[in-house]
Order: sequence, then structure tokens, then C-alpha cells
Amino acid sequence: MSECDDLKDGEWAVIRALLPRCGPGGPDYRAIVNGILWQQRGGRRWHDLPTRYGPWHRCAERLRLWQTDGTWHNVLTYLAASRPLPRHTDQTRDTAKPSLTREAIDDWNSPWLP
Repeated sequence: MSECDDLKDGEWAVIRALLPRCGPGGPDYRAIVNGILWQQRGGRRWHDLPTRYGPWHRCAERLRLWQTDGTWHNVLTYLAASRPLPRHTDQTRDTAKPSLTREAIDDWNSPWLP
């Protein structure tokens, strides 16, 4: 998930209202939500969380708390309704897959090819 996949300003305005309030000087919930989304997008390890989202343990703990009280379900429900689905291809399960040739594979793989 790149920075362009982070929450847009309009999305954040709605999601912020779904989150419990924190006092002044509290954690940056926007960075935490973006960090959680980054981790969950590809099932990545928390320890690999980019530093721009803050400490990994803060994101993991907030996710645990928000899952317990139902907040995270509300956030995901909103995002699922507001973000478009990825483009769908017309390939079915029975569609033939193009075969890979040596030219289609990166050079670093070539020594291992038969």
C-alpha cells in the first residue's frame, strides 16, 4: 500500500467521526488507521510497518481495541461502501493462461530455468 492508497481527506472526515475520541496530544488516528489498512491489505507483518504510520505496536493495539468494541467493523463497512471495487477482467477459470517464455521473465530468473 503506497501513500496514494492512504485515506483521502473526505474518507478521513467520515472515519474520524466513527472513532472514539482521544484527548489533546493523543495519537494520530489517521496515521494509525492508514497503518492498519497497510498491514491488512496484504497480510503483512506488523514489524514491517513503514515508519510514517508510527510504531507498529500502537497500530496493532488500536486494531485489537477497535475490533473488540466494533469500531473497526464500522470503519471497514464505510470503506467497502465508498471505495470502488478493483477492475474485473473477463477471464474465467477455464480461460487459457498465456505461457511464459524466457523473454517474458526477468533476467535474474534465467539461470534457474531449464
